[in-house]
Amino acid sequence: MSFNVILKIFHIGGKLNWNVYKVFKNGKRAKAPMMTFRHRGGQEEVTIYFNTNIKKNFNEKNRELNFILLRADESQEREEKKIEENFHFQTLVLNTLAKELELEKKQRMVGGLIFASATHWKWQWCALEPATNNYIAGLSPRFDNATEADKWMKNQIQNLK
Repeated sequence: MSFNVILKIFHIGGKLNWNVYKVFKNGKRAKAPMMTFRHRGGQEEVTIYFNTNIKKNFNEKNRELNFILLRADESQEREEKKIEENFHFQTLVLNTLAKELELEKKQRMVGGLIFASATHWKWQWCALEPATNNYIAGLSPRFDNATEADKWMKNQIQNLK
C-alpha cells in the first residue's frame, strides 16, 4: 500500500507521458495514439497546455479535430471495448437463465432489458424474438427502475466470474 502512495507522489511531482488520440465524427476514439508528449500536471492543466502549445502547430485540418488525452501509464482501453465485454457477460447471464427455463430449445431469441406491458410496466431482463423484440419470457425479477435492473445484472455477472 505504501508503494502505491509513493508512486502517486512521484507522478504528481514529475512530468508524465500523455497519449493524444483523435476522436472521429461518430464520437469513437482512434485505436492508436496520434502522438505522445511529456508534461507536468493533471488532466485539466495538460489539456490547456496541449490546446495552446501543441495543437497550434498542427496543420489546419488537424487543428479542427477533437482529441482525447490519456496518461500513458494508465489504461488505454477504449469505452467501446468495455461495452463489448459487458455485453458479452450479459449475454452469458441471459443464456444461462434461458437454459434454466429450457427456452433455448424452442426458438431463436435475443436478450434485453425492457419496460413494456408484457412486464407489467416494470423493468425486466427478458428473452425476445430477434427481429421484432417481441416478449418471449422474463429472465429476471421485475424492477421499478432501470438502475435496479442494471445492479441486478452486475451482480449476476460477478457471480459468473
